[in-house]
Formats: sequence, C-alpha cells, structure tokens
Amino acid sequence: MSDLARGVIEQARNKMGRESPAQIRECLDILSDEQIWWRPNPSSNAVGNLVLHLCGATKHFLGRGVGGSDYVRDRDGEFAAKGPMEKAELQRLLDETLAEAEGVLSRLTAERLFETTKNIGVEMPVLACLMRMTHHWSYHTGQIVFITKSLREGSVQDLMRRVMVK
Repeated sequence: MSDLARGVIEQARNKMGRESPAQIRECLDILSDEQIWWRPNPSSNAVGNLVLHLCGATKHFLGRGVGGSDYVRDRDGEFAAKGPMEKAELQRLLDETLAEAEGVLSRLTAERLFETTKNIGVEMPVLACLMRMTHHWSYHTGQIVFITKSLREGSVQDLMRRVMVK
C-alpha cells in the first residue's frame, strides 16, 4: 500500500476511532441522562441525537457503503428521538459502531479507495465516503463539546489536546 493511502486510512482511523470518540465519551460521562436529551429549542438536536446520527451515518457510509453490511438507516429517526435512551445504551451503540468501523477500515486497501460504492443510495467513491465521515465526526463532535460546555461550565478543559493522537 502506498504511503499516501496508508496515511489517509490511518488519519481516518484516528479521527473516527480515537480522537472524536474520546471527546464524545468524556462528554457523555459528564452529562446526566436528562442533559444528554436536553434541547435548547424544538428545532435543535440534543447530544443523544448527535450520537445516534453519527452512529447511523457511520453504519450507513462505512458499514454498508464500504464494508457491505445490510444496515438500513433511519436518518429521520436519529433526529426525532427524544430519549430517554440511557447513557449506557448510547455508549454501547457508540462502541458497537466504532468496532464495525474499525473492522472496515482495517481491511481497506489503497485500490479500494478509488472504487465506487452504489449501495448507499448514491454512487460515491470509497475515498469520498471516508472523507465525508471524518469531517462528519469532527463537525458533530464539536457540537457535542459545545453543548457540554454550555450545560456544565468548566467541565471540559483542553479536551482536544488531551485526546489528540500524536
């Protein structure tokens, strides 16, 4: 495998498998079940919705799109959920999703990066699926951290520095 392909895959594994999940786990640990499902207004998402959404998107784009699973996504349901799914259940879903993603990424080859997947509703190169998911994880992790900082002032200090993979 080329150094570039190996680097791209390893960076995706770091972002989706280590850095972002470590931040999300710390936020879930800090928040109560009630805070996990708190919404500032009816059109906003709770931390719980964002975790469900990240898991659904990852199972769809990586699990199904790249790994070939038969996962059927309910995107609207990810955002419609209002709880009370307990923190432990969200953490279990997160762990299950990350294990599946790691399995897919650990088998990914340089050649596959340029193949096209069609079983996600649109035709998309595998590399595009990978890039979409790394950005997606970063974006929603930032929202989760912001909500946590808003609800628990002073609780999350230098989180990104502490979880960055060197």
